[in-house]
Amino acid sequence: MPVGFLYFTIFKKRLDFFLSCKHNSVTMKIKTALLFIVCGVISLTNLHAQKTITGFQAPESAIRSGDKLFVSNIGGEQPNPLALDGNGFISELSADGNIIQQKFNKAVLNGPKGLAIIGNTLYTADVNRVVGLDINSGEQVFELNFPEAKMLNDLCSIGDKYLAVSETINGKVYLIDVANKSYNFLGSINGANGLTYDAKTKQLFACGMGMNMDGTGKLYSQHLDSKDTTFNELANSPTGIFDGLEFTDEDHLLVTDWHGADSTKGRFVIYNLKDHTSKTYSIDAGPADVGYDKSSHTFYLPQMMKNDLLIENLNKLKAQ
Repeated sequence: MPVGFLYFTIFKKRLDFFLSCKHNSVTMKIKTALLFIVCGVISLTNLHAQKTITGFQAPESAIRSGDKLFVSNIGGEQPNPLALDGNGFISELSADGNIIQQKFNKAVLNGPKGLAIIGNTLYTADVNRVVGLDINSGEQVFELNFPEAKMLNDLCSIGDKYLAVSETINGKVYLIDVANKSYNFLGSINGANGLTYDAKTKQLFACGMGMNMDGTGKLYSQHLDSKDTTFNELANSPTGIFDGLEFTDEDHLLVTDWHGADSTKGRFVIYNLKDHTSKTYSIDAGPADVGYDKSSHTFYLPQMMKNDLLIENLNKLKAQ
């Protein structure tokens, strides 16, 4: 519906209200009608507005918890996702994007990437370890080292006892037992990256960046009840340099695609699990590990190349 038609409709309704208010003075009627018109325009503006938040340092992942939003930052003037340099951090924001604390974590972090939440603990994949922070205080409450890891990347929670974590350089995915502080090998994917879990089907979904991050990454799944360590490629999977992975509903996966390391544009790809078709949406370059709120259809996208976070309604994007 054209915006102009919406404004006309609002004006007409406010004018009808004005004419019907016989018990008020003319001045009051005019003020009331004008106020209603202004409020209507403001409401429309808020409904369709996007928000971009700046002030990050190579933001990599975003996750929402209640009225809070957390964003991981690799950190540094020249961010190195592999370096154990101690300059990474996690920012705390309100759900509408106002920064509460630029550096929420009290513990030292190197290059935090994927984020996941279990209970009151915020977990992050930090190069060669997974670190847990108290979600209220930022104090460290958990640490699990991966001696063989070069770049742990995404995280997702599996119930309230387990986490899955990807290791991109070695192309591996692991299952973490949070209580025991132990992990098991789940399988291999070229350039393993984004992870998300479907509790209903007990399937772990994953995406890759491809061998040597060459854009041949695909979408995969594995039934966690199976003892098999094979990730199965999804039918008619799209290909790309895939990063973040989230469900938008029980039938659709949202994946971010760098679309080429030197590309001036990135992509959202929405994959239909039922009919195995995909829709693509053009976005800015450097789309990292997206967060998604199903209730409001809002995505929280760290744009690593621009050092900002885009908050937008997914329904506003137009498919290519």
